[in-house]
Amino acid sequence: MAQEVKNDIKKALQVNTIPLIAIMTAVTTVLTMLVKIPTPIRGYLNLSDTMIYFSAYAFGPWVGGIIGGLGPALSDLISGYPQWAIFTFVIDGLQAVLVGLLVKKFNPANIIIGSVIAGVWKVFGYFIAGVWKVFGYFIAGGILSGFGPALGEIAGNSFQMAVGLIVGFALFTAVRQAYPPLVRLGNLGIKAGE
Repeated sequence: MAQEVKNDIKKALQVNTIPLIAIMTAVTTVLTMLVKIPTPIRGYLNLSDTMIYFSAYAFGPWVGGIIGGLGPALSDLISGYPQWAIFTFVIDGLQAVLVGLLVKKFNPANIIIGSVIAGVWKVFGYFIAGVWKVFGYFIAGGILSGFGPALGEIAGNSFQMAVGLIVGFALFTAVRQAYPPLVRLGNLGIKAGE
């Protein structure tokens, strides 16, 4: 199993995918920054999930994971939320990896189930990160906000995940029809024109 994963990563991260990763990371960063709805614990809701899902569907778990982690993390750094960048990189990157690993066939049921599981991971991950941040500030002598703000983020992150799933799926479907060679890059194992 470990050797199979290692081979999959090696296959995905070829020289010809580096420009793709760079371009898609830039697009993801910009789309994450484009819409910012502030949240109670000084974070923001955005369109990152759309690109996380799209990248995982289109390019598989490993390339999607890099794009899904780097794009939103860079957005945090650029937008004045550097304290969230490492959490975002890990949580969003793993979300894309999960989607890529769980969604192997292009049909709505597979996509919805795999995407929701990965989305639940993201909501849970940000809840834990929010609680950790609050606890960390308390230990460091910062202001303790309590569990309330972290709990308050669950609804917003769930909404962001649902919107990202819907828009990401629609975007992937449209791009797949407009540019059939896209399916050769991902892990969905579908032939062009299907």
